[in-house]
Amino acid sequence: MLDAESPPPQKPQSRKGLLIVVAIVTLVYALSAGKALLSPSPHFHFVDLANSFLHGRLDSDTPRRYAKQKPLADDPPHLQEAVDRALLDKNGGTVGWNDWASYREITLKGGDHLKGVWPWKDVAGPRQHEFYTLDGRLMLIDPDRDIKQGCEKDAPFRKCDKTIYQVSFPPLPAIAMLPLVALQGYNANDVLMTLLFAVASALLFFIWLRRLRREQLIAHNFPDQLWLVALLAFGTVAWYCSVRGEVWFTALVMGMTLHFAYLLAAQDARRPLLAGILLGLGIATRTPMLFAVVFFPLQAVFPQGKFFGGAFRANFGPTLKQLILFGLPLAVVGAVLAWFNYARWQNPSEFGHFYLLEGTRGPTREHGLFSWVFLNHNLGTAILNMPRFIADAPFVQITRHGLGILACTPAFFALFARPQIAVAADHPPQLLERKRALIQHLTFAVVAVAGPALFYQNDGWQQFGYRFAMDFLPPLMGIFALALPHLSRKTKALIVLSIVVQLFGTITFGRLEQFYYD
Repeated sequence: MLDAESPPPQKPQSRKGLLIVVAIVTLVYALSAGKALLSPSPHFHFVDLANSFLHGRLDSDTPRRYAKQKPLADDPPHLQEAVDRALLDKNGGTVGWNDWASYREITLKGGDHLKGVWPWKDVAGPRQHEFYTLDGRLMLIDPDRDIKQGCEKDAPFRKCDKTIYQVSFPPLPAIAMLPLVALQGYNANDVLMTLLFAVASALLFFIWLRRLRREQLIAHNFPDQLWLVALLAFGTVAWYCSVRGEVWFTALVMGMTLHFAYLLAAQDARRPLLAGILLGLGIATRTPMLFAVVFFPLQAVFPQGKFFGGAFRANFGPTLKQLILFGLPLAVVGAVLAWFNYARWQNPSEFGHFYLLEGTRGPTREHGLFSWVFLNHNLGTAILNMPRFIADAPFVQITRHGLGILACTPAFFALFARPQIAVAADHPPQLLERKRALIQHLTFAVVAVAGPALFYQNDGWQQFGYRFAMDFLPPLMGIFALALPHLSRKTKALIVLSIVVQLFGTITFGRLEQFYYD
């Protein structure tokens, strides 16, 4: 229950508290990253995209490379080293490229030049020759009979059929890596960069907690604020995601940082232009952040949580100005991303995930990127997945689909307790309304961001815990801080248990494969 007494006046935010958060999170993350912190990760898609940008390209020839290949004369610095890291396993065996998008550029005997894919090319039957162009047309093309030969002067009998490779992820992380890639080439350390963004997330959450206490929306003192930061940094999937580098986790961590910054700017609609910029950058990092857009309009139009009357009617002019300032940078970023997508895929809304494995992934070609078909499985993965216990070593195993949120972070069970949101008797009722509205609006944001992922064709495989939770973790942590009036011993015990679970995942995931099963 919330203490009815008002929290004591808070001193200005101390540098000491900031330094404590930065020092502890950095140290723990660095130790848990271990040797991986000293070199780039094996999955260097953003480094490769940054290199393409530096050379005025949007596509890449990197997936044409093979392991232990002799470096070419015009190679960017350390390219072959990166290729070998990606394609050689721990035992020196060769593995395939992972998560590169591609399409075919062909010329028919009649002269038509087309770009597209054969999604069913690996399935015997009448659909094998279905060719889907990037601009949405369906054609029947037999690659053995219908494609022209001799487009290259030095290869007169070679078919006019070329594979174009692209990085299928939003571009902001690659843009952020441009200076590193310009200086270090393919030795740019994405692990260190990812870790630093993760530390920034913990710092932003701490700053947010300090602000909420100053505004008397929470009563958590400094030690409890550190408990909450520890929950975020070490008791959620943020920990194992933050110490790996690798394209998927880098994007998730950067997106989380920008999400926290966006919430800070958007709360009370205090900085609409900055909020729009930060959200736009977040969308350019993780497309699910598009749905976090709901938070700012709710704060601007319904600051007291009243959906009828109130702010919208009484303050229409200032509110409209806030919404316009918020929307302008979003429109600019949206236009740039639409151009970026169209230039690569002839579709302003396509980042390229449909074209992984040239569109031949079964779930995607049969149901698209989003479908009700995926909901049941994704719900289990996101919420319900549990470890399995076996009689022999290693005694506990985790599916590569990952543990559900509640198994990963048992502290979230505390949110199921009956919420009692109260303020001191001498506080104005507007304070209670404001707190209720903030929880309400953050809840809308969590649902808006988390919802579409439940219909997505990928559940996050491979992972220790449901990694897509990173997309909505910032508003969820805000709800946790606001809805729990104080951190009881039981809540702290759940936080400790969450940290133990995440420690296991951070140590084992990608390192001790015996603890995981398909």
